[in-house]
Amino acid sequence: MPEHFSYSRLWESIPNALPWHTGDGVKGDPRKTVKWIDGLRGFASVLVVATHLARAWDYDLFAPRDNPDVPPRLLQQIILRIPWQGRIGVTIFAFLTGYVCALKPMKQSRAGDTNGAFVTVAKSAFRRPPRLVFPATIAMCISWTLAQFGAYTVGNRCDSSWTRDASPDLQDTLWKEIISLFKNFLVAWTNTDYRVHMIYDEHQWALLPLLKCSMLIYIVSFATILCKYRYRLLICVLLIAYFHQDPQLDRETFQIQALYGMVLSDLSYEQRYKSFLQSETYRWPRRILGFSLFIGGLIVCSYPGEHPEWAGWSNRMFEWAEYLFPLGSNYGKRWTAVGMDMIIMSIFLTNWSKEFLSSSILLWFGKQSFAVYLIHGTLLRTVLVWMVYGISGEPWVWTQDPEGNPVPPPWLPRRAPWVFAVSIPCWLVLLYFCASMWTTYVDPFCARLTQRIEKTFFDDGDEKGPELIPMTSRPMPTV
Repeated sequence: MPEHFSYSRLWESIPNALPWHTGDGVKGDPRKTVKWIDGLRGFASVLVVATHLARAWDYDLFAPRDNPDVPPRLLQQIILRIPWQGRIGVTIFAFLTGYVCALKPMKQSRAGDTNGAFVTVAKSAFRRPPRLVFPATIAMCISWTLAQFGAYTVGNRCDSSWTRDASPDLQDTLWKEIISLFKNFLVAWTNTDYRVHMIYDEHQWALLPLLKCSMLIYIVSFATILCKYRYRLLICVLLIAYFHQDPQLDRETFQIQALYGMVLSDLSYEQRYKSFLQSETYRWPRRILGFSLFIGGLIVCSYPGEHPEWAGWSNRMFEWAEYLFPLGSNYGKRWTAVGMDMIIMSIFLTNWSKEFLSSSILLWFGKQSFAVYLIHGTLLRTVLVWMVYGISGEPWVWTQDPEGNPVPPPWLPRRAPWVFAVSIPCWLVLLYFCASMWTTYVDPFCARLTQRIEKTFFDDGDEKGPELIPMTSRPMPTV
């Protein structure tokens, strides 16, 4: 009997030791928390880093095989290729932008606190630009300073074409560099052509579209706060359909994902959705549907960014895309958006996935995600490049051909494979250490600066203020 008791206690303690255990004594009840959002954000930041490592040193992973006549490698297979081929990380960030920006206003609207919902939208819309611009500008200035001391010299001379293109070239005078810094700040925050990037950190190209996504959600929230739930849902679906038929670049990556995030944010407060999750009657159908959406989403997200015609499965998806998406759109990004939406819906239908994303490890990665996004490009093109190619970038001697024309030297060759095996893990440790320092010191500084601006600009009068909407009757029902 004691042995049986000990065995039972040991068996019951196993779930408590799992990394995704919530630790709050309410196992399997992730509906009471939105921690899984931070876990998903952390997962997205890891994918962004993995994508850029592949883009720098193994771009063939973006295709289903190295060339049409050879079999695919292991990391080029369906599903296994997802972390390396890009696109999915930024798509997740856009969804999270819509979800988080709509979360509180939708809750207040459903509770009948329309005045509070309008105030939340107003304050959030005011805070959003400085909370993005301030840390991004600090990261840009750090990269600019490193460039002045020749930190990108090796990156400009290495055999990775993507790294060379992403490493800034120095002007011949410091004054020109100062002018270049100002111009690149404008490019980062005013340029509407996503193909033109800020040279000191081209990964910031996504910040302006993400800022626009948040403003789109605030506008839609403001316009639909007084609507019933079913009509607010109808409006969001019509907007998604509007952006779907627009072939302009990245509509599916940003606007559609942000609106999808708002739809699911609103859905999370719907009583019928909560009852569906709690119902034992639909337990297995819900699990089967969630699993099917998850696997299907992974397969759809596997669509290659390069040469889809080199594999039968991706070639069929390419042919189907002509009927599903508007002519002229980016099929790779369109398929990724559809697959990501399927995966996120599977998360909404299953509690275990929310518990997994709420694990302490993924929550920590989520906390560092914005810092990782801002600094990983700079550290990749400096520290990691130094590890792989050497610090000096020398020798770099130009010669002349028989006609006297200057001939550049060959690009610096990368070191042996074992150097990668040692350098990348060490660099990842450095990256997340720097990100944690950024989260500890830089982010709070930017938050305090934003708060100070807010206090300066906002009215110091009656904190409650007048009612934004005269309430002469009971609040409008939400369903």
